[in-house]
Amino acid sequence: MTRVLTLFIIACLLASCSSAFKKEWQTALKAGPQAGVEGAWQGTWLSATCGHHGNLRCVVGPAKNAQGDREFHYHATWASLVGGAYRSDHRVKGGKGAWTFTGEHDLPRWAGGHYTYAGTIKGDDFNACYQCRKDKGTFQMKRVR
Repeated sequence: MTRVLTLFIIACLLASCSSAFKKEWQTALKAGPQAGVEGAWQGTWLSATCGHHGNLRCVVGPAKNAQGDREFHYHATWASLVGGAYRSDHRVKGGKGAWTFTGEHDLPRWAGGHYTYAGTIKGDDFNACYQCRKDKGTFQMKRVR
């Protein structure tokens, strides 16, 4: 019974995170493609450690400060059945068609714990690597038009 209750609570939490993402996603789609890094991105993630993969979407928000910090709101699926959303601040540098970014985020220990990110956005291509205690892999996305 405890296992069922735990799974139910996790499913409810992921669903509530996903509903906020869906709202932001729809707003980004209505705004259309943005210049620079801002806006809607869609693609996949792939674990180099175990081969797991899934769909990935991201809404990149406007710059929060002069250092280039932006909120990246991700929504990932796993095994086409489970999905979840999370937010992570990334520091974005560069411009004129090519940007680099780094970030970090703490997820629950069962989900890998502390994640770090590094990547590039050039034109309509978003490529990044992620790493945590138990996993490492890649994100590949395209700007949604």
